[in-house]
Amino acid sequence: MRRPQLTRQHLSDLLDVAGLAVLDAAAWSWCTTAGLVGLGAALLVAGWAVDR
Repeated sequence: MRRPQLTRQHLSDLLDVAGLAVLDAAAWSWCTTAGLVGLGAALLVAGWAVDR
């Protein structure tokens, strides 16, 4: 059985969506934490770096 191929574009898109989801969760949480904002920003930067 073959493993599905994960391209750089798919990885970048996955990291972007994860980063946006974390930032959205931080925005809607009653107690927004700097950790969620930092994680969301880090995922977005990682997605941008992979896309380069």
